Amino acid sequence: MQLLTNSLLFTLGMALSNQITMRYANHRRPRPMPHQFSGLLDHPWRRSYRDPVETLGLFGFSPGMVVLDLGCGTGLFTAEMARMVGATGTIHAVDLQQPLLDVAQQRIETAGVSAQVHFHHAAAYQLPLEPNSVDLAIVIATLPQIPDRLRALREVRRVLKPEGRLAISEELPDPAYVPPRSTRQWAEAAGFRYGGQSGGLFCYSQIFFSDKDPHIIEGESTVTAIVEEEVILSCAIK
Repeated sequence: MQLLTNSLLFTLGMALSNQITMRYANHRRPRPMPHQFSGLLDHPWRRSYRDPVETLGLFGFSPGMVVLDLGCGTGLFTAEMARMVGATGTIHAVDLQQPLLDVAQQRIETAGVSAQVHFHHAAAYQLPLEPNSVDLAIVIATLPQIPDRLRALREVRRVLKPEGRLAISEELPDPAYVPPRSTRQWAEAAGFRYGGQSGGLFCYSQIFFSDKDPHIIEGESTVTAIVEEEVILSCAIK
């Protein structure tokens, strides 16, 4: 009996040590979760507290919406987003890792909602979307994994419509987890207005409003495009 107890304590100690090491490493050098661990995203235990319908139901989906799913991963939430926006809506599913997009695309095809979903193999810093084109941006268990959060959030704000909304959701089991206060500080620093929170420390979601002037240029992609256009015009004049 003592041997069994010691074995359990040793296993728990190792698990706790691994968690502490992973969290320290992620907070010191944020990086995306390797796609080799993608099975954790669909684990039954995670789905017990991360039901897609319940999670997304808080964010105000409606038919016909254009939605950005930033860090879509294996598409666990993407498929339900596509159902919520209906046949007239559009989901832009973005992820940095192609193996995850491959899994997500297969899931979307199986769900029969391929017509509504456009996949983009891209980074958060330069989204392949037009300014003021998105009604709602969803970022689930992704933001703390991005090295330059402020830069990414400003790019999200660029593609959001002036009346657009941003939903950020985090969960404690994610080694990159940050508390609600940090998420709110990052979003407000990027120009978003805080709208409220649901959930607690273990798993929470926050809503933000873009509240931007559509005539003001924001985001790296837009600025880059304008600089390139000015160079072309300058060369033409010469």
